[in-house]
Amino acid sequence: MTSNPFAPAASVDDEIGVCGDARLIRSGFLFRIIEFETPRKCGLRYSGWWFLQRVWVDDHKVWSKVSWLNLSRNIEFRLPADRFPDESLVRIEIVFRPGLVIRRFRVWMDEQLAFDQIS
Repeated sequence: MTSNPFAPAASVDDEIGVCGDARLIRSGFLFRIIEFETPRKCGLRYSGWWFLQRVWVDDHKVWSKVSWLNLSRNIEFRLPADRFPDESLVRIEIVFRPGLVIRRFRVWMDEQLAFDQIS
């Protein structure tokens, strides 16, 4: 079986940085704003403030969850149908450090790694 040389690595060294064809506009405690050019041109905002995790795509709330005891580390949702007719699947993976500090924030669109931040 031939492996795909363009597939993301299963494990990456924990070096601080951002990779992917996206721009990190703003980040803070349980908060990220990211702009994507590919594979879909859109903006994404994640907030985990006040015991409520929420995700917006281009100012449309696409996912939310009350998180009194546990923050979700894996989030899945479909892009809004009014803007993206194919309703692509988006997956967010979050790794937390002690104190609820985000250690790693990854966004997958259409099974393609679109953003990977290690802080």
